[in-house]
Amino acid sequence: MHLLHDTLNHFVTSGQIAGYTAMIVRNDETCFAESCGYANIEKKIPVTTDTIFPIASMSKVITVAGIMQLYEQGLFKLWDPVREYLPGFSSPTIARENQDGTIDIVPAAGDVTMRQLFTMTSGVPYPGPENAASRIRLKKDQELFPDGPVSMDTTAYCNLVGQMPLAFEPGKQWMYGFSIDILGAVIEVLSGMSLGEYLKTNIFDPLGMTDTGFFVPENKQERTATLYHINDGMTPDKRRYATEKPAFESGGGGLFSTVRDYSRFAQMLLHGGTLNGVRLLGRKTIDLIARDHLTPEQQMTHNWDTQRGYGYGLGVRVMTNPELADINGSVGEWGWDGAFGNWFCIDPAENLTCVYLTGNLPGDHYRFIPKLMASMYASLP
Repeated sequence: MHLLHDTLNHFVTSGQIAGYTAMIVRNDETCFAESCGYANIEKKIPVTTDTIFPIASMSKVITVAGIMQLYEQGLFKLWDPVREYLPGFSSPTIARENQDGTIDIVPAAGDVTMRQLFTMTSGVPYPGPENAASRIRLKKDQELFPDGPVSMDTTAYCNLVGQMPLAFEPGKQWMYGFSIDILGAVIEVLSGMSLGEYLKTNIFDPLGMTDTGFFVPENKQERTATLYHINDGMTPDKRRYATEKPAFESGGGGLFSTVRDYSRFAQMLLHGGTLNGVRLLGRKTIDLIARDHLTPEQQMTHNWDTQRGYGYGLGVRVMTNPELADINGSVGEWGWDGAFGNWFCIDPAENLTCVYLTGNLPGDHYRFIPKLMASMYASLP
């Protein structure tokens, strides 16, 4: 793996990122476990395999695994309307922007379904400037939470989001958004537990993921990685990490973890839902998660640079065309990434998992991840 060592270390020594840690497990043996650079440049704290990172949207795959356990128990069907579990979704509307800049709020033709949440085809937006629905959501959040963090509990907040307009008719497009957070609220409704309690009981504890959760206890804060604005002189971000349970537990982006913990989770997925005799999911359930679920119409809007050559499964990217992706990898490779540059993959053809954690603002995945993948795959015998 000297090629990968050189590539990843160059990210640090060239000043492009502050630091990273990565772990590759192939054929049940760790063949790469390296760290380079700093978790905190100012204090000269190095990154190690025990460094705790905010993993942002890599949280989504953990939430998907959690709710698919409930799917296996027969507690919901993928085509169920979300309103059966969250009444806030009982009367969905759509925000349509006119040429003169005005916005019409009109009833949606159909319900938002559980399947649409999994596949990011629900139309539920993130708050932001991208479209009329995103802007409405952003304004509402700013009114309710002027100081920043959402101060409502997970289920209450997701019911509120369900009353806000969608970006398009459910099922018509692919749009990365708040969908997996909604699934986190459904976990709470079906299990009677908070999302954090459910994931700890049913995923983290069984897998021995002792450093993963929605907050970092005070006695572990010194192990957290600082986020750095990599295009602004490696300026440290000033956000503070929660030291106790937050009101809103974001199943779509709120978890913290280490490369060791997340590698155990990835290995469980690679091995069909079981790790070291502990079964969390069935093999056929993993197959369903890691299969492309997009229709040709939906695939037209699945057009990020990082998604060239990929389809989309249940909360994960799925490699369908390595040639189009310009990746020397495998058909069927799957996984996801996070806003701070984090990334992981599962490659059943090579019996391999890779977890890469860093703390970049912006993540700039297309700048780094294709180089990581090229060197990783070139290193395989």
